[in-house]
Amino acid sequence: MKARLGFAIAAHVEPDVLLVDEVLAVGDAEFQERCFQKIEEFKRDGVTIFVVSHDLRALRRVCDRILWIEEHRIKMDGEANTVLDIYEEHTKVVAK
Repeated sequence: MKARLGFAIAAHVEPDVLLVDEVLAVGDAEFQERCFQKIEEFKRDGVTIFVVSHDLRALRRVCDRILWIEEHRIKMDGEANTVLDIYEEHTKVVAK
């Protein structure tokens, strides 16, 4: 509920920078879609957006660039799909 309220407030301001911390992981599909649409609108308007998430599908949808942070260090910084592809391969190897 707090995440919904926070995003609702953020959606009605004109930020220069927006931090979205796991908000896409909560709520029903309709709420998530509204969040995606608003984030995409912010992107079109030139807003800098930091998204904190473990949802790779969401990251692929909204991010142009990814900072992969592991154990308090930047492990990789680059184009979103490139970093996420390498991350997915890494997590498959680690899980074995």
